[in-house]
Amino acid sequence: MNKGKNGILLVNKEPGYTSRKVGNMLSRKLKIKKVGHLGTLDPFASGLLIFAVGEGTKVLPYLEDEVKTYVATLYFGLLTTTLDPDGEVIKKEKVPPFSKAEIEKVIKQFTGEVTQIPPTTSAIKIDGKRAYEYARKNIEVDMPSRVVEVYTIEVLEYNHPLLVIEATVSKGTYIRTLAQDIALALGTNATTIKLVRTRHGDFSLEKAKLFEEVSEEDIIDPSLGLKKFPIYKLSDEEVKRVRNGMTIKLNASEEIVQIHNNSGVLQALYKKKGDNYIALRGFNL
Repeated sequence: MNKGKNGILLVNKEPGYTSRKVGNMLSRKLKIKKVGHLGTLDPFASGLLIFAVGEGTKVLPYLEDEVKTYVATLYFGLLTTTLDPDGEVIKKEKVPPFSKAEIEKVIKQFTGEVTQIPPTTSAIKIDGKRAYEYARKNIEVDMPSRVVEVYTIEVLEYNHPLLVIEATVSKGTYIRTLAQDIALALGTNATTIKLVRTRHGDFSLEKAKLFEEVSEEDIIDPSLGLKKFPIYKLSDEEVKRVRNGMTIKLNASEEIVQIHNNSGVLQALYKKKGDNYIALRGFNL
């Protein structure tokens, strides 16, 4: 397959950059106008950031709901305005060490469905504006709570006052908030001083490259972002119908399927409707 400048790029974002900034840098470096990303990382955070270029950007909506894994370092006794190192220090106090049993007991309370109140510095929209826009102007707003899923939390290291955890969570989970909620349950505060995303769906940090290392050769097939949808290869005649967005019949039962040509190149996503399949999204690869 000659994918050209259409596909997915896995970038290991370094601290100090916004996700949008990295996207703009990629656009200039690879001379690609159409660049999008998924799962924004805060400037202080690092790790796996999924970018898509050209026709690959059409894949991004189907990756939004994938689970993510993070490694976070919590600083007990430290509270900042943003719950991360970029905020102003509100309080810093020495707190006595916790036993491993105490930490493990509290962590169990935060697995499963969890109700969170996102930080006021988040990108959630309130009355048409991002929450952080209000925060910059010192305007107080009521942050809506949300229910998220925390699948697993594991203690990787504890060297008081620093606790390192690995958490696998659903879309919309704020690790900074999770860290503070854990700390509050222990009777103190915590700021997430380091955050690394290690996995997003089927993609892992091990496959990502730093911006300086990324080249056009690192663009991968966009269909790799659609693994949850089965692949059906069609004949050249049938592919013509698909490329024209026509309704087709398939010996299939899945709700959404990938349509590839005989060479294995992604042509479209189709959705089941009654006894037929209708075009959902086409790809010009």
